[in-house]
Amino acid sequence: MQFKYLAYTSLAALDMDEQQLIAIHDSARDLNGLDGITGLLIHNGTHFLQWIEGPPQAVDDLVERLRRDPRHSGFEVRDEGGAEERMFGHWSMNLVRVRSQVLLAREDVTQALPEALPPAIRDRIAAMVERISEDVAG
Repeated sequence: MQFKYLAYTSLAALDMDEQQLIAIHDSARDLNGLDGITGLLIHNGTHFLQWIEGPPQAVDDLVERLRRDPRHSGFEVRDEGGAEERMFGHWSMNLVRVRSQVLLAREDVTQALPEALPPAIRDRIAAMVERISEDVAG
C-alpha cells in the first residue's frame, strides 16, 4: 500500500455561512497539499462528505484534526483502505456543492467527478452522497 484513502461524512455547524465554507475549502486545499493529501470535499448545505487520500500517516493525522474540528459534528468514517495510486491525484482538494434532494445530489456529484475515475469509486461516492441527502430529507 502506497496510499491510504478515507471517506467520512459529518454534519456542518448550523451557523455555517458561505464565507466559512470557502475558508474550509481554501484551508483544506492549501494545508492538505503540503501534507501530500488529495481528494474532494462535498457539501449539500447541511452535511459534508470528504474523500481524502495520501500517505497513511498524513491521512491519520488529518483525521484526528478533523475529529476535533468544531465546524462540524457527527464525524463518521464511511470507507477506508489502501491503494497503489490516487483517485484524485490532480485535485489538492476540490469542493463540490450538491443539491440536497437525493436524485439531484447524485446528478451533481457524478457530473463533477473526473471521467477517469473508476466506476466502482464513482458509485461508492454517489451512494454516500445519496445517504447524506437522505439525512437532509429524513
